[in-house]
Amino acid sequence: MKFDKYLSLAISAVQAASEVTSRIQKKLVSNDTVIKKDRSPVTIADFAAQAIVCKTLKENFPQIPIVGEEDSGFLQQKENSILLHKINEFLPSWNSEDITKYIDMGNGQPDDLFWTLDPVDGTKGFIRKQQYAVGLALIYKGKSVLGVLGCPNLQYDSKQGCLTYAISGGGAFIRGLQEEKTKELFVSSLKREDNLRFLEGVESRHSNHDLQNRIMKALSQSSQVVRYDSMVKYCVLSRGEADVYLRLPNSKSPDYKENIWDHAAGVVIIEEAGGKVSDMHGKELDFGQGKKLFNNRGVIVTNGRLHDDVIKVINE
Repeated sequence: MKFDKYLSLAISAVQAASEVTSRIQKKLVSNDTVIKKDRSPVTIADFAAQAIVCKTLKENFPQIPIVGEEDSGFLQQKENSILLHKINEFLPSWNSEDITKYIDMGNGQPDDLFWTLDPVDGTKGFIRKQQYAVGLALIYKGKSVLGVLGCPNLQYDSKQGCLTYAISGGGAFIRGLQEEKTKELFVSSLKREDNLRFLEGVESRHSNHDLQNRIMKALSQSSQVVRYDSMVKYCVLSRGEADVYLRLPNSKSPDYKENIWDHAAGVVIIEEAGGKVSDMHGKELDFGQGKKLFNNRGVIVTNGRLHDDVIKVINE
């Protein structure tokens, strides 16, 4: 099955969502943030981005389900009407009914072929006015076959903001958020004996920083560690600017399972740039089990050359 016909549309949708979220971030105030039941924050940017992407996708491919992170239930509560009004300020040609309608078009269920969307991945980074990503992926029979990452705050070619994308079998590419000139991406060529560069998440709730630190020391005595919010880490590693990204389960949350939208776009980008992604046991990530990676535990992302070494150290 060929997926080329979906790529340009996915890029346009993510670019539009990235531009709106960037404008919202510049004007963000604390009252535009709410806390969901799992204690994670969500902003009007999450809702606006999901509406934009879902509208673009559904107008062109109405038959393909969209599995997104957000729904409009909170916005439709009378006491939260102010948030819906604020979204309208950034989407002036939309009415409130359209905003909620298109947000909820992202409440589809996984199928043989479906989109998965994280409208603002790394919301805490977004609130801190740091790194975040808009991530969109196309899943076919449990595998990520197309991915687009908008990273409005990540520097590229001496400018702020970039868009990274890949399609299975077609390579991985990057361009400035406001530009069309593209460059093909390749992961680094570093090996275990080199001065390795590690990535990990800022939030310890989703990963085991202590265990990851021990693994880093076992792999390289002179390693560097950088923490980023969101799938920006996938973009950084695909550009050859890091070598290993570790996201291992925190012992305080032993039953935690990763959301599919937190990784799907990044996985195909890394693979097409020459890298490798698996869970901590070396198993391929399975995006066909629902909204979470129920068949996997932890996530390991490398330049490929280091992957077996990382898995071996974890097993030891």
